[in-house]
Amino acid sequence: MPSQRWTVASGWRWVAAALLLMMACSDATPPKKNEAPMVSRDITTVMNDHISELMAIPGVTGVAVGAMDDGTPCILVLVVKRTDETTTKIPKSIEGHPVKILESGVIKPMGGK
Repeated sequence: MPSQRWTVASGWRWVAAALLLMMACSDATPPKKNEAPMVSRDITTVMNDHISELMAIPGVTGVAVGAMDDGTPCILVLVVKRTDETTTKIPKSIEGHPVKILESGVIKPMGGK
């Protein structure tokens, strides 16, 4: 009987050792709370792919590539007036790129001469 206990106990030790080794060798780390998601596509490409849906939101007058206050590139959404409605309809990020809302007022074309 003692040899069976030893076999079972040593088997569990091997399983535990293997699990610890796998966890130590794994480079998968959980995302941090304030860490930005990985971006897989160029910001200009992402902006161009989503410009139609952003321009369809009432009050949006333009979309461009801009920068956050810290210099991080962002998708800039220009609105006539910042309202609760526009703030809720415009996403905070698109495909990992941050979105910044800028109140621009009405934008009119200049007289072409």
